[in-house]
Formats: sequence, C-alpha cells, structure tokens
Amino acid sequence: MYKAVVFDFDGTIIDTEKHLYDIINKHLIKHNHEPVSLDFYTGSIGGAANDLHEYLEDKLGKEQKEKIYIEHHNTSKDLPIFDEIKKLMEYLKQRHIPMAIATSSYRSSIDPAFKQLALENYIDVVVGREDVTEVKPNPELYLKAVQALNYNPANCLALEDSVNGATAAINAGLDVIVNTNKMTKNQDFASVAYLDKDMSTANIIANYFEA
Repeated sequence: MYKAVVFDFDGTIIDTEKHLYDIINKHLIKHNHEPVSLDFYTGSIGGAANDLHEYLEDKLGKEQKEKIYIEHHNTSKDLPIFDEIKKLMEYLKQRHIPMAIATSSYRSSIDPAFKQLALENYIDVVVGREDVTEVKPNPELYLKAVQALNYNPANCLALEDSVNGATAAINAGLDVIVNTNKMTKNQDFASVAYLDKDMSTANIIANYFEA
C-alpha cells in the first residue's frame, strides 16, 4: 500500500484545462483572431506552456494575455471537484494517508479554487511553480512534494492527467496513475510507463490500497 498520494491540480482535481481553453478562444475571437486549435493547446498542458504564452502575447499583447489568466483564475474557483477525486480524497483522509499537490501553476493562482473547494481539509502540502526552478516534465515539483511529506518517492502514488505531468512523476521515482479528461484523452502516452490509466476510485482503492 502506498503511504502518500500526490495529485496534479489542473485537469486532475478540477477541469481547469477546458475552462482555460474556452476563455482563451473567447478572447481571441473577440479580437478578431482565429481560435487556437485543440492540438496546439493540449501540447502545452501540464508544463510551462511557453509556446502558448508567446502565441497569445504575439496576437493580443502582454496586458490582454494577463487578463485572460486573471479571468481564468478568478472564475475557475467555481468549478466542481471531479467526483472520483473527491471520493479518493475522502478515502485517503479516513485512513490517515497524507496528500500533496504538485502543480506547474503558481500556488497563488490555484489558491481561489483551493479555498473554495476546502482542499485544506485533505491536502497537507502544496508545491507550485514559485517553489522550483523548472516545472513539469522536470521532476522537481514531485521531488519537493515527497520531501515535504517526508516519504521516499517509491512509497508515493501520483495522480496525473497529462504526458508532461506523468513524465515528471515517473522521473521523480513515483508510480503514476493517469486519469485523462476531455482535453488530454488523445495525448500520446506511449512513452509514459504509467501504472494504470483512466481508473475509477473503486478500482484504485481495490488494486493499490487494499490488494
């Protein structure tokens, strides 16, 4: 049985990825630009998203790009937690298994949603972009998270939704379950040595905590 669990945030705990995609394209269309393609957008998921940021600054300017992300962070707090993730967190809490979040977003950016969902009742540690020199697929976020939890990476399970995130977790020495969403289901995970994919909470518990 794993001694701790580390969750990605965006697209794993709440569906911020579809939310941001829609806001980006709303602003691009408003300023008479073509919407970004799904393929281009999904390539940025889970990491620093430098190509996406540069594209938006080129089309809209830095100030308008920042407005997109401010709107995204201010409104994503109203998104619900994925039901299966909530069930898993409840199970882990009942069994006193510590939990962390390792996110390529800034902690300050996810804070409105974190507070709205009362995740402080479940999550012991949050590691974000401001805490590391490189974000996913670099493993540093996961290494910091397990260090803060005071566990060996081999004793920790990661929950991720993207290739970048899963790669980071594996390279940090964690096993990873990949649960995709509408935005990441078509990503190519062939290079990722994940433990399992698109599992229900019941199956995660049965196979990896009560087997």
